[in-house]
Amino acid sequence: MTKPQTQTRGIKWLLFGDYSEYARGLIPIFAFCCFLFGFSLGMGYLLGETIPTSAMNDLLNSFPDIQNMSLLELFGFIAANNAFKSLLFMLGGLLGGVFPLFFIIFNGFFIGWIANSLGSIYGVGYVVVGLTPHGIIEIPAIILAMSMGMSLGYTAINSLRGKGSIMNEARPALGLFITRVVPMLIFAAAIEVVITPLIMAIFGYV
Repeated sequence: MTKPQTQTRGIKWLLFGDYSEYARGLIPIFAFCCFLFGFSLGMGYLLGETIPTSAMNDLLNSFPDIQNMSLLELFGFIAANNAFKSLLFMLGGLLGGVFPLFFIIFNGFFIGWIANSLGSIYGVGYVVVGLTPHGIIEIPAIILAMSMGMSLGYTAINSLRGKGSIMNEARPALGLFITRVVPMLIFAAAIEVVITPLIMAIFGYV
């Protein structure tokens, strides 16, 4: 007796839906992006003390002021900001994959830098508790988007040589971004605004 299709799809379908085969093809690029992010994170942490505090303050001051935002406004800002930048740099991958590569390196280095700076003041526990709850969802979502961007770049280069189709690559990339990456970023933003502060309070960091 044949099992119903819904019972044979498995966890791969639950994770990636109708784009499971496309996602499977991204595994090598995703693994490379994870390595690159981890390496950049480590370098940011190790070199954090060598970067002037004024440089950090200038960078942080360039961000919008979120101190006076309500929880709903903060949630909307974080979710929209992450989704927009992820989409922008993913599509920027069409220019040879350079933009998603830069985005991964910059974000990894920046998080490592922040972790070093905050850790030296409040302790490593503060950094771990403050980043982990939403980071375990947000970071993989962003890396997945950048993996798709690099794949788009590879396809774009091949298309110039008469191999491959950008549209055939872009359709599943946008589909996976809309159906999986965006919901993950929205969920991560909700955790960052509501759950992370509660966990930090439990551990006595606020």
